[in-house]
Amino acid sequence: MTRSKIFTMTAAMALTATTAVAGSDLEVAIDGGGERLTSDQIAELLIGKTVTAKSGDKMFHFYYHPDNELEGELVSGGWKGTGAFAITDADQVCVSMAADKGRYRCLTVVRNGETIQKFDAKGKMTFELLSFEPSTGL
Repeated sequence: MTRSKIFTMTAAMALTATTAVAGSDLEVAIDGGGERLTSDQIAELLIGKTVTAKSGDKMFHFYYHPDNELEGELVSGGWKGTGAFAITDADQVCVSMAADKGRYRCLTVVRNGETIQKFDAKGKMTFELLSFEPSTGL
C-alpha cells in the first residue's frame, strides 16, 4: 500500500472510532449543561441515604451505608441484593453487588438542573436518581 492509502485508511478508522464514542448519553448530558459531581458532592448525596432510582421502566431503592455497604431492592418486588460501594478520588461512585462476584462498576454522576443521572464507563445512562432520604437502611 502506498503511504497515502495507509494515511487515508488510518484517518478513516480514527474518525469512525471517534464517531462511535461521540454522542454518548454522558456527552449529551454534559453538552446540555450537565455538571459532573465531585467525590465530595457524591458522598453528600448518597451516604446514609435511601435513594430512589429509575432504570428504564424499573424503580429501585438503594441504601448507601456509611460503612460502604449497599442494599438494593426492586420497588415492585422480585429482587433484593447487597453489595459494596466506594467513592473514588476520580469523582466516581463504584458499586459491586453480590452477583457481580467482586467486580466493581464505576459510574459518573451528573447533575443537570434538578435531574441527577449515573453513567457507565461507556457513557450510557444507567440510572436517574429521583430522591434522597436520610435513612438507616431499607
